[in-house]
Amino acid sequence: MAVPTYEAMMRPTLEVLADRGRQPFRQLAELVADEMRIEKAERASTIESGQTVYVNRVGWAVTYLVQAGAIRRPQRGIAEITDRGQKLLTEVGGPISNADLAQFEDFQEFRKRSRRKTKPAGSAMADDLSQSTQTLNTDDTPEEVIVHTVATVHAALTGELLDRVMQLTPTAFETLVLRLLGAMKYGTSGQIEPTAASGDAGIDGVISQDPLGLDRIYVQAKRYDRDRSIGRPVMQAFVGALQGQQADRGVFMTTSRFTGEALSYADRVGVRIIPIDGDEMASLMLKHSVGVQPGYAVTLMKLDEDFFEDL
Repeated sequence: MAVPTYEAMMRPTLEVLADRGRQPFRQLAELVADEMRIEKAERASTIESGQTVYVNRVGWAVTYLVQAGAIRRPQRGIAEITDRGQKLLTEVGGPISNADLAQFEDFQEFRKRSRRKTKPAGSAMADDLSQSTQTLNTDDTPEEVIVHTVATVHAALTGELLDRVMQLTPTAFETLVLRLLGAMKYGTSGQIEPTAASGDAGIDGVISQDPLGLDRIYVQAKRYDRDRSIGRPVMQAFVGALQGQQADRGVFMTTSRFTGEALSYADRVGVRIIPIDGDEMASLMLKHSVGVQPGYAVTLMKLDEDFFEDL
């Protein structure tokens, strides 16, 4: 038989984790293949990158279940079922699909990140959540399929990045924020320095944009739970710290999100503040290759008309 789709592998993946507890990914793929009775010949089939098809599809099943909060990764290379995953097994009678995962806000946010990268704002696709459970549109051109696939991979990676960032210590998170700003070319003519652990008055780093330090940007880094919102009082405290430094510019980067009141206040004060929430931070990490590395790459070829005209 053909290797089952990644959606068909969702339920067996959860069942294996429910029965056997947390598993290393490679072992999990083998157990799912055993559970689904995938034959030896099918297990040998590979995609162009060299990875076996069934391992790749179990990987995608895990990725989507992680985005829905049904699986967690307690440590590197390990998968573990959550209470939500146990609930899915109980409440869904048959195969588990993306349509079942769409009930969860976490999964909806994951799909929204994918759509923001591929569809213009206000389009029918962007506004229709039911469409978000469809991986591909049969009317898409091959190039559009590739763009959609890359966006889906990166949307999943955004969530994985934030999960990993949440495991950092507060000091390590501050270091990450400063390295990200450095990768964005801030401080290239000057330097980026962390402040001392004590007595920083709410400032975690200082970017000198010129060799003499005349042009400075002050940085605040807050590693908060992703479901927590940063309100106006925290933003006011940052503004107070900037004013204490006689500064007129600051970057406030966090793993969580800002309330509308906090953003409105930041727009009105007499200093320039750039607020960067968790999703934007993860997107910037992807864009500037911070905490990520290249994966599978492919080059699309096209006809070279100039070559033939020169013959």
